[in-house]
Amino acid sequence: MKSKMKYAPEDIQLIKEQLGSHSLSTIARRLNRSMTALEVKITRLGLSHTKSYTGMITAGELARILKIDRNSVMQWILNHELDSQQRITRNKKKFTFINIDDFWAWAKSNRHKIDFSKLELDELPPEPEWVAEERKIAKQVTNYKAWTKQEEKLVLEWHCCGKTLAEIANMLGRTRESIRKKIKRLTE
Repeated sequence: MKSKMKYAPEDIQLIKEQLGSHSLSTIARRLNRSMTALEVKITRLGLSHTKSYTGMITAGELARILKIDRNSVMQWILNHELDSQQRITRNKKKFTFINIDDFWAWAKSNRHKIDFSKLELDELPPEPEWVAEERKIAKQVTNYKAWTKQEEKLVLEWHCCGKTLAEIANMLGRTRESIRKKIKRLTE
Protein backbone atom coordinates (compact mmCIF):
# COMPACT_ATOMS: atom_id res chain seq x y z
CA MET A 1 0.00 0.00 0.00
CA LYS A 2 1.30 3.45 -0.91
CA SER A 3 1.88 5.88 1.91
CA LYS A 4 0.01 9.15 1.65
CA MET A 5 2.15 12.23 1.26
CA LYS A 6 0.77 15.14 3.22
CA TYR A 7 0.44 18.49 1.50
CA ALA A 8 2.68 21.16 3.00
CA PRO A 9 1.14 24.61 3.58
CA GLU A 10 3.22 25.97 0.68
CA ASP A 11 1.79 23.24 -1.58
CA ILE A 12 -1.76 24.29 -0.72
CA GLN A 13 -0.83 27.92 -1.32
CA LEU A 14 0.61 27.00 -4.73
CA ILE A 15 -2.65 25.20 -5.62
CA LYS A 16 -4.73 28.24 -4.63
CA GLU A 17 -2.51 30.64 -6.54
CA GLN A 18 -2.23 28.61 -9.73
CA LEU A 19 -5.68 27.02 -9.97
CA GLY A 20 -7.36 28.54 -12.99
CA SER A 21 -4.24 30.12 -14.45
CA HIS A 22 -2.35 26.86 -15.03
CA SER A 23 -3.55 23.45 -16.16
CA LEU A 24 -4.01 20.77 -13.52
CA SER A 25 -1.30 18.66 -15.16
CA THR A 26 1.18 21.54 -14.75
CA ILE A 27 0.26 22.04 -11.08
CA ALA A 28 0.44 18.28 -10.43
CA ARG A 29 3.88 18.13 -12.06
CA ARG A 30 5.13 21.05 -9.94
CA LEU A 31 3.92 19.32 -6.79
CA ASN A 32 5.22 15.91 -7.91
CA ARG A 33 1.68 14.48 -7.54
CA SER A 34 -0.65 12.54 -9.78
CA MET A 35 -3.56 14.30 -11.47
CA THR A 36 -5.99 12.16 -9.45
CA ALA A 37 -4.32 13.09 -6.15
CA LEU A 38 -4.42 16.76 -7.07
CA GLU A 39 -8.09 16.60 -8.10
CA VAL A 40 -8.99 14.94 -4.81
CA LYS A 41 -7.10 17.61 -2.85
CA ILE A 42 -8.74 20.43 -4.82
CA THR A 43 -12.16 18.95 -4.09
CA ARG A 44 -11.36 18.54 -0.38
CA LEU A 45 -10.20 22.16 -0.24
CA GLY A 46 -13.54 23.22 -1.75
CA LEU A 47 -11.83 24.61 -4.84
CA SER A 48 -13.20 22.12 -7.34
CA HIS A 49 -14.82 24.73 -9.55
CA THR A 50 -12.71 27.62 -10.78
CA LYS A 51 -15.86 29.70 -11.27
CA SER A 52 -17.05 29.41 -7.69
CA TYR A 53 -13.50 29.83 -6.38
CA THR A 54 -12.86 33.03 -8.34
CA GLY A 55 -16.30 34.59 -7.87
CA MET A 56 -16.48 35.37 -11.58
CA ILE A 57 -18.88 34.35 -14.32
CA THR A 58 -18.12 33.22 -17.84
CA ALA A 59 -18.86 35.32 -20.91
CA GLY A 60 -21.49 32.74 -21.89
CA GLU A 61 -23.21 32.96 -18.50
CA LEU A 62 -23.25 36.77 -18.69
CA ALA A 63 -24.80 36.55 -22.15
CA ARG A 64 -27.54 34.18 -20.92
CA ILE A 65 -28.31 36.42 -17.94
CA LEU A 66 -28.54 39.52 -20.17
CA LYS A 67 -30.44 37.52 -22.82
CA ILE A 68 -28.00 38.38 -25.58
CA ASP A 69 -25.64 36.47 -27.85
CA ARG A 70 -22.29 35.35 -26.36
CA ASN A 71 -20.51 36.94 -29.33
CA SER A 72 -21.85 40.32 -28.19
CA VAL A 73 -20.16 39.90 -24.81
CA MET A 74 -16.94 38.86 -26.54
CA GLN A 75 -17.14 41.99 -28.72
CA TRP A 76 -17.55 44.13 -25.58
CA ILE A 77 -14.35 42.52 -24.29
CA LEU A 78 -12.41 42.87 -27.54
CA ASN A 79 -13.65 46.26 -28.72
CA HIS A 80 -15.29 48.08 -25.82
CA GLU A 81 -12.88 47.51 -22.91
CA LEU A 82 -14.92 45.16 -20.72
CA ASP A 83 -12.30 43.61 -18.41
CA SER A 84 -11.99 39.83 -18.46
CA GLN A 85 -9.56 37.06 -17.67
CA GLN A 86 -8.76 33.85 -19.49
CA ARG A 87 -8.81 31.00 -16.98
CA ILE A 88 -8.01 27.34 -17.40
CA THR A 89 -10.40 24.90 -15.78
CA ARG A 90 -9.75 21.21 -15.28
CA ASN A 91 -8.06 19.66 -18.27
CA LYS A 92 -6.74 22.71 -20.13
CA LYS A 93 -10.13 24.09 -21.22
CA LYS A 94 -10.00 27.90 -21.34
CA PHE A 95 -12.88 30.14 -20.39
CA THR A 96 -13.30 33.90 -20.44
CA PHE A 97 -14.23 35.05 -16.94
CA ILE A 98 -15.66 38.41 -15.97
CA ASN A 99 -15.64 39.84 -12.47
CA ILE A 100 -19.18 40.97 -11.63
CA ASP A 101 -17.97 44.22 -10.03
CA ASP A 102 -15.92 44.98 -13.15
CA PHE A 103 -18.99 44.31 -15.30
CA TRP A 104 -21.11 46.77 -13.28
CA ALA A 105 -18.41 49.47 -13.49
CA TRP A 106 -18.23 48.95 -17.27
CA ALA A 107 -22.04 48.78 -17.65
CA LYS A 108 -22.51 52.11 -15.88
CA SER A 109 -20.70 53.93 -18.68
CA ASN A 110 -22.06 51.65 -21.43
CA ARG A 111 -25.76 51.65 -20.49
CA HIS A 112 -26.78 52.28 -24.09
CA LYS A 113 -25.49 48.81 -25.06
CA ILE A 114 -27.67 46.89 -22.57
CA ASP A 115 -31.42 46.43 -22.21
CA PHE A 116 -31.68 46.22 -18.41
CA SER A 117 -35.44 45.59 -18.61
CA LYS A 118 -34.58 41.98 -19.53
CA LEU A 119 -32.33 41.55 -16.48
CA GLU A 120 -33.98 39.71 -13.58
CA LEU A 121 -33.74 41.42 -10.18
CA ASP A 122 -30.50 40.55 -8.34
CA GLU A 123 -29.38 38.08 -11.00
CA LEU A 124 -25.91 39.65 -10.87
CA PRO A 125 -25.41 40.67 -7.22
CA PRO A 126 -24.40 43.07 -5.86
CA GLU A 127 -26.59 45.13 -8.15
CA PRO A 128 -25.88 48.90 -8.13
CA GLU A 129 -28.75 51.24 -7.24
CA TRP A 130 -28.83 52.89 -10.69
CA VAL A 131 -29.88 49.58 -12.31
CA ALA A 132 -33.39 49.78 -10.79
CA GLU A 133 -34.10 52.94 -12.82
CA GLU A 134 -32.51 51.51 -15.98
CA ARG A 135 -34.66 48.38 -15.63
CA LYS A 136 -37.81 50.51 -15.99
CA ILE A 137 -36.68 51.70 -19.42
CA ALA A 138 -37.41 49.19 -22.18
CA LYS A 139 -34.73 49.87 -24.76
CA GLN A 140 -34.68 48.83 -28.37
CA VAL A 141 -31.19 47.33 -28.33
CA THR A 142 -31.45 45.15 -31.40
CA ASN A 143 -27.78 44.81 -32.14
CA TYR A 144 -27.15 42.79 -28.97
CA LYS A 145 -30.14 40.50 -29.19
CA ALA A 146 -29.50 36.74 -29.03
CA TRP A 147 -30.12 34.87 -32.28
CA THR A 148 -32.64 32.05 -32.42
CA LYS A 149 -32.08 28.93 -34.53
CA GLN A 150 -35.07 29.97 -36.64
CA GLU A 151 -33.54 33.41 -37.35
CA GLU A 152 -30.23 31.80 -38.32
CA LYS A 153 -32.06 29.46 -40.70
CA LEU A 154 -33.99 32.37 -42.24
CA VAL A 155 -30.85 34.48 -42.69
CA LEU A 156 -29.12 31.72 -44.62
CA GLU A 157 -32.23 30.94 -46.65
CA TRP A 158 -32.86 34.57 -47.61
CA HIS A 159 -29.17 35.19 -48.30
CA CYS A 160 -29.06 32.19 -50.65
CA CYS A 161 -32.23 33.46 -52.38
CA GLY A 162 -30.46 36.73 -53.19
CA LYS A 163 -32.06 39.08 -50.69
CA THR A 164 -29.89 42.08 -49.77
CA LEU A 165 -28.47 42.67 -46.31
CA ALA A 166 -30.81 45.66 -45.93
CA GLU A 167 -33.87 43.55 -46.81
CA ILE A 168 -32.91 40.78 -44.38
CA ALA A 169 -32.08 43.32 -41.65
CA ASN A 170 -35.46 44.99 -42.12
CA MET A 171 -37.35 41.68 -41.98
CA LEU A 172 -35.60 40.60 -38.77
CA GLY A 173 -35.40 44.01 -37.08
CA ARG A 174 -31.61 43.95 -36.98
CA THR A 175 -28.79 46.03 -38.42
CA ARG A 176 -27.15 45.27 -41.76
CA GLU A 177 -23.82 44.82 -39.97
CA SER A 178 -25.39 42.27 -37.64
CA ILE A 179 -26.72 40.33 -40.63
CA ARG A 180 -23.36 40.49 -42.43
CA LYS A 181 -21.50 39.15 -39.37
CA LYS A 182 -24.04 36.38 -38.79
CA ILE A 183 -23.83 35.22 -42.41
CA LYS A 184 -20.05 35.20 -42.17
CA ARG A 185 -20.12 33.15 -38.93
CA LEU A 186 -22.65 30.68 -40.31
CA THR A 187 -20.83 30.11 -43.59
CA GLU A 188 -17.25 29.81 -42.30
